[in-house]
Amino acid sequence: MTVRRFRCTDKGCRCRTFVEPLGGFAAPYARQTSRLTDLHFDAACALGGSAGARMATRLRCPVSADTLIRRIVRMVPITERHETPRVLGVDDWAWRRGHHYGTILVDLERNKVVDLLADRQGSTLAAWLRDHPGIEIVARDRAGAYADGIRQGAPAAIQVADRWHLIRNLHDAFLTVVDRHTALARRIMADITNEVSPVEQPIDAEIVSNPGEAGPVASSHARHGEREEQYRQAVAMRAKGQTISRIAQTIGAERKTVRRWLRQGPPSTWQRRIFRPGIMVPYAAYLDQRLMEGCHNAARLHREIMAMGFSGRYGSVRD
Repeated sequence: MTVRRFRCTDKGCRCRTFVEPLGGFAAPYARQTSRLTDLHFDAACALGGSAGARMATRLRCPVSADTLIRRIVRMVPITERHETPRVLGVDDWAWRRGHHYGTILVDLERNKVVDLLADRQGSTLAAWLRDHPGIEIVARDRAGAYADGIRQGAPAAIQVADRWHLIRNLHDAFLTVVDRHTALARRIMADITNEVSPVEQPIDAEIVSNPGEAGPVASSHARHGEREEQYRQAVAMRAKGQTISRIAQTIGAERKTVRRWLRQGPPSTWQRRIFRPGIMVPYAAYLDQRLMEGCHNAARLHREIMAMGFSGRYGSVRD
């Protein structure tokens, strides 16, 4: 394509030369035509980043997924401005689950997301609240950092727990009480049904009288002992000719669990499963190196590590 270049005769002008404008063919300083930009924009809106990039490659106009996302961000103007909500919901959200979390702010009256914060620090939330005065009620989760941030940024706001966390608090409290008095409850149930096993488990009087001192370790050992006692009761009742349904109802276990216990014979240790590395772990360093070198062809990478002894499927490498 040929365009004309002009020279400015004004010595005081910084623009000594300038090119003839291209009109609607391409934007100033653009590296691609407007038609190609529109095509990428349509693919991004219809398919998203990764799928849109694959479709663009098939259309012989390759582009990266990140570039497609930038096309949407730059071409769609942000016209909607959220007003400061009266009732604000504060909770965490995952940038990457298990590794990096942020804070999500929701207008609970309009049911719309107001903003996303980069972390879960109380100072970050406090700064946002100071920039958006007028919030009257804040529904938050149980994180102490959020409580501190709300007290600093919006001291006049009322802090409440949302419905989900109220139910979660009730659930945790109920399980704590049940775990502390399980032995006593089972003994009372056995007395009522007149199905007392010859092997009885003594009640820890210290835990019953002072349940506040029982920690996570003590609860774990107590649950392990309870399962052992359940197994012994199931064996004793089965020897007396009781049905599996009756045994499960008496000891407080599932029918499938009782049936599995009776088939296994000796009581299981109920230990946690030992972690075993995945099939891709020995080849992770090599794959990372190849990705850094620019190789993103899953089929080629699969052939390479197959030569190194990999016995897995192509789909594992692709994922």
